[in-house]
Amino acid sequence: MIEPLHDLLLNWKVHPSCIETVDSHPNVYKVKNLGKTYYLKKRFNSSVKMLEEEYLLTTYLQESGLTVERPLLTVSHQSYVQQHQDFYSLYPALEGKPVQVYSLASLKKAGTYLFQLHGRLKQYVCKYEVEEWKVDTHLREWIAGQDPTSIEIWGKGFIGRLNEWSFSYSKLPHQLVHGDCHPRNILINEERVTGVIDFERIRKAPRIADMGYFIAGILKDLVQQDKKEHFECIHTFLAGYHFDAALTQDEKRLLPFLVIIFLVQYTFFYNQKGYSHLVSTYIPFINGLVDNGDYERAFQI
Repeated sequence: MIEPLHDLLLNWKVHPSCIETVDSHPNVYKVKNLGKTYYLKKRFNSSVKMLEEEYLLTTYLQESGLTVERPLLTVSHQSYVQQHQDFYSLYPALEGKPVQVYSLASLKKAGTYLFQLHGRLKQYVCKYEVEEWKVDTHLREWIAGQDPTSIEIWGKGFIGRLNEWSFSYSKLPHQLVHGDCHPRNILINEERVTGVIDFERIRKAPRIADMGYFIAGILKDLVQQDKKEHFECIHTFLAGYHFDAALTQDEKRLLPFLVIIFLVQYTFFYNQKGYSHLVSTYIPFINGLVDNGDYERAFQI
C-alpha cells in the first residue's frame, strides 16, 4: 500500500523520503520530506462537504488564534484527494504529543484549551449542514439486543436513569463541538497544550458532550489506578475549563452520568470486538463509580 502513496502525495508536491504507518492507526501515514513531517489520513465514510467544512473551520480557528490541525491544499486548491470512494487529506505535523501521561498540570491546561475552543466553535457559522451527535443511540441499540446476553442485561440496568437523563440533556443548548475530543487528540509539550487534531467528526451537541468524552477517555486509560487518582484528574480538568463559572447548573448535574454513558459504550464496543478481558474489567469499574458518592463529588468545583 505504501508505494502508491508516493504518487498520491504529488498532489501536494510532496516527494517523501519516508512513509510509515502509525501504530494503532492503520489509515494514518507519517510522511517525511525535506526535514518536514506530515500525516496523510485516509478518510472512510466522508464526503466532499464534510472535508470542505473541516478546512473552513480549521482555517477559522487558526485565524482566531488557536493551534489546530488544518489540511493542506493540493495543487488544485482542494483540501483532499479522492480515489474511488476514499478521500485523503494531508496535514503538517503539529508540535507536541498526545496526552498519555495524565499530569495534573497538563489536564488543567487541556481543560482551559477546550474552554477556549468551545468559545470559538460557538461563534462559527457552518457552510454545510452538520449532523447532531446523539450520544446514546448506539448504547440503546446494543442494550436492545434481540438475544440478550449478560452484558445486555447489565446494560438494561441503566435504561431508567438514561431515559430521565436524555430528556434533560436534549433541552441543553446545542452548538458546534469537536465530536472526537479524546485525550489522544489534544497535543501536549512540557505540560503546555500545543494543538488539537482530528476535526473530521465535528457535530452539533451540548458542549458537555466533548467534556464527557474527554473525561471518559481519561478514566478508561486509568481503570487500574486508584479511584482517588481518577477523581483528582476529573476535578483538575474541570477546574481548567473554568467549570464553576462556565457551566450552568443543568450542565453540571448531567455531566457525571454522561461520562458513565460513554464508559458503558466503550464496554459494549469491547464486547462486540471479543475483548472479554476488558469487559470483565470495565463492568465492575463502572459499577464502582455509580455506587461511589465521591465520583459525583469530583464534579463539584
